[in-house]
Amino acid sequence: MSNLNQYDAIVIGSGMGGLTTAAILSKLNHKKVLILEQHFVIGGYTHEFERNHKFKWDVGLHYVGNMGKGELGRTVFDYITDGKLQWRKMPDPFEKFVYPNFTFAQSSDPKKFQADLIQIFADEQKAIIRYFTDLKKIAMADPLSGLLGSWVKTILPRVSKISRLTTKEYLDQNFQSPTLKALLASQWGDYGLPPSESSFVTHATLVYHFLTGGFYPVGGAAEIAKNIMPLIEKNGGQALTQSQVTEIIIEDSVAKGVKVQKAHQSDALIEEFYAPIIISDAGAFNTYTKLIPATVENELVSAYRKEIQEFPKPHSAFSLYLGFKESPAKLGFKGENHWLYSSYDHDRAFKEQSGAPHQGIKACFISFASLKDSTQTAHTGEIIVFIDYDFFAKWHDKPWKRREQEYYKLKETITHHLLDFVEAHYPGFRELIEYYELSTPLTLEYFDQSYRGAFYGIPGVPARLNKKWISAKTPIKNLYLTGVDAAVFGIMGALIGGVSTAAALNEPFGFLKVMSKCYQQSAQAEKSKHDVMDEAMQANS
Repeated sequence: MSNLNQYDAIVIGSGMGGLTTAAILSKLNHKKVLILEQHFVIGGYTHEFERNHKFKWDVGLHYVGNMGKGELGRTVFDYITDGKLQWRKMPDPFEKFVYPNFTFAQSSDPKKFQADLIQIFADEQKAIIRYFTDLKKIAMADPLSGLLGSWVKTILPRVSKISRLTTKEYLDQNFQSPTLKALLASQWGDYGLPPSESSFVTHATLVYHFLTGGFYPVGGAAEIAKNIMPLIEKNGGQALTQSQVTEIIIEDSVAKGVKVQKAHQSDALIEEFYAPIIISDAGAFNTYTKLIPATVENELVSAYRKEIQEFPKPHSAFSLYLGFKESPAKLGFKGENHWLYSSYDHDRAFKEQSGAPHQGIKACFISFASLKDSTQTAHTGEIIVFIDYDFFAKWHDKPWKRREQEYYKLKETITHHLLDFVEAHYPGFRELIEYYELSTPLTLEYFDQSYRGAFYGIPGVPARLNKKWISAKTPIKNLYLTGVDAAVFGIMGALIGGVSTAAALNEPFGFLKVMSKCYQQSAQAEKSKHDVMDEAMQANS
């Protein structure tokens, strides 16, 4: 075994969770970390791509909450980027929910958000106030549940009760107005499950996360990996792209290394890398069903693998990437997100859309990265539609160049239905478009290697909350999970998943160790800032 292939830790996948864990291990524990990424660019859903040498799009980070100075998310991001990654807050209101004959703009001030709801739905004032209280209780209890276990049920009985509900069940039990119920569920695309399927815990955690508004990284989503990698490289670590892990090397239920070959080349030579710590950011499904060899004799692994394979299937999405001739501000857009809905029944609309996206669009999400980030020189937008994978499954085993013209005609048909849907709400939208490109669930599956093109990993149904395989720890010694399947959903969920994994590797009291370092750096940076300001004031006096 060559010393060149020996590291202190190996991370499979360079998504937000993998980058976070690698950065913390490098900075806090001074470990030499190898990141193996099967794509030709690092970053996972924080990476960007470009067309025509001017149009640039993010693929997964459309906005992030909890990024105000001193908030947990911002504190961790500052730690893993040495404070070099800058954030810009979105305009207020930062969300617009558009329904037939009704539009609601969500303020980044939670008190105003609540007051706006009460003004419109005065008869449901008590229920609205209770809803905001429940959001906070759930959001506070959810990250603690892994630490407190059954204690949560004792100290927070209401949380225990409502945590078993779907979002639809909670809304139906607490509200009367169909319009209000639909409105409160408007952001369901941020976790990828319509109200009848999603856990209310998933919904509450997400909504609470965005109560103080949305933020976007200055320079675009790719700035995240760009500012994290120097910390990893400083300690001798590196990231290798187009390097697909085909198997985790396990001996006597102990992870020892990984087997790697060039991505999408099944006949390529296999290379082996070794480390006493193996961390998978490839998701629970891929880790347990593909990367851990079937020959490994471990009862828990076998049980987890069976549960994961039988678990409810995740949904996926297609994204329409748009390049504009001129600024979308011409039509009144200011950088806020727009959620367009054709009805107040999210579940029915999702079902109809998933079954026949080629016949028309029922709902979509619109984001304008170029209006959120002033450093971009060409204007871009993205329209996302959440659908089921099965509609595209028949092309799963066919290479890109061998897919029938039917597939490409279908993409064109969907594109024009989607543009018609948006044009009906915002006349003149089509005229702004210079370039467009549609990705399907098969695109996500190919580039992300995610099961069924899953946008958010293991789906956030109520049953997810009780699964022991949704954890940083695995039954295999020295093997850990990170990312969304070690915590919750989205970019922030993956970030917290990375913290959780680093915490597990720093036990006892790992979470406190990691977060104390993060807040310590934040305090030092704030002190340095004030010292500089004081010196400047003294020099000018």
